Amino acid sequence: MGAETFDFADLPLQGEAASSTMPSGDYPSIDEVINKPIWVTGFTNNVETANGNRCVVNFKWELEEAETAFFTSSKKLISVLTNAGIRFPFHTIIKVVFIREMASFVFRSSKEAISQEDMDSLNMYLIKKRSYLKQRR
Repeated sequence: MGAETFDFADLPLQGEAASSTMPSGDYPSIDEVINKPIWVTGFTNNVETANGNRCVVNFKWELEEAETAFFTSSKKLISVLTNAGIRFPFHTIIKVVFIREMASFVFRSSKEAISQEDMDSLNMYLIKKRSYLKQRR
């Protein structure tokens, strides 16, 4: 019998902590993970990078596959991951939400459909990100 798994919508945010080991290899950008179902398997917070301290979120595309990770500074994602009651692994989709022109990431249930609004939010985030990066050059 395999390990118990969870969907983000079913989490009471009470339970065991995550594994803090970091997977090897290249990590995809969070942009490649948005609007796609993933299994979050753990995290490592306050990892020193060239862009300051970041959180490394361990995940698998499918439970049987190799673990990989992405970096984030998202306060909303980190607050969920560091909640003492979170359980791993959990099945989720990361979506982009806008609050007063500011893009943010949130965990949603993997059971939620990806709507046209979700796709539009992702596209708007990518446009704003490209514009921001162009201004920094």
